[in-house]
Amino acid sequence: MKFYGVCPASCGEFVQGVLDNEEYLSSYAINLFSVATLEEGKEVIHTGPRKSRRAMELVFEKFNIPVEESKKISLNINSQIPIGKGMASSTADIGATINATLSMLGKSLTGEEISKLAVKIEATDSLLLNRHSIFNPLTADIKKYMGGIDNAKVVILEPDDILDTKSIRMTPNYRMYKMQNKEIIRESFSLLDEGLAKNDLSLVGKACTYSSLANENIHKKPFLKEIIEISDKFGCYGVNIAHSGTVIGILMDKEMDDKRVIEYLRDIEISKYYKKIYTSDIIDEKVREEVEWNILKTQK
Repeated sequence: MKFYGVCPASCGEFVQGVLDNEEYLSSYAINLFSVATLEEGKEVIHTGPRKSRRAMELVFEKFNIPVEESKKISLNINSQIPIGKGMASSTADIGATINATLSMLGKSLTGEEISKLAVKIEATDSLLLNRHSIFNPLTADIKKYMGGIDNAKVVILEPDDILDTKSIRMTPNYRMYKMQNKEIIRESFSLLDEGLAKNDLSLVGKACTYSSLANENIHKKPFLKEIIEISDKFGCYGVNIAHSGTVIGILMDKEMDDKRVIEYLRDIEISKYYKKIYTSDIIDEKVREEVEWNILKTQK
């Protein structure tokens, strides 16, 4: 018998940085997904990715089930999410595997509990909560839950370049640079909180743009300022980045003409670096639940 779990990607983070001397972020989900499939009774056991296999073991440990029993289970990951771009591919694989394991065991955990398991494997993000939050990626502690966002989409600029999250955190003076940005990050989180409470994309976009520019002292994004100018030119709401990745997002509402923006971007020098430019919906809570449920139904 097969059991399935699903988890979405992100396009980086709305905001990330130091708040009250701890690192926090707020990521958001888009409609690209990782699907984990578990199957018992296979002659040849497929172990799957190392981190995902460890996630399965942690669920067994959580419910005091011998980890040895997990070795009889085959694990496969089918993901739409680009790797090494800051789109939470690893987090999504881990989250999908935890959800599939819970389904197999007939157990349940809250988003907070799932996040606490995931952070034992690596720094994670707020995607596993299915609610916007100010979230500590190193401890999975939640400083605050925030509101939702309706009718939003993002034009994603994805380069060939990849970046390992660990390498960013090992950058010399990483902590010092983060601390230099703390005032602008405090303001960015405040704007984000207000924007999500009011479902005001202009405030959300402003928060994202501030955080994106602040991160330039840690990892520069090619053409970031030009992309911000283009966002303004077309009346979009702002620009967010993967703070420890390589993608950039231009935020807009679903009624805006993303095709016109994409055509413009593809005709200028920016497209020589950001070779993939495409649109994804931002999905929130109920919409996300419905989309994930429909994906699971297609697997069965």
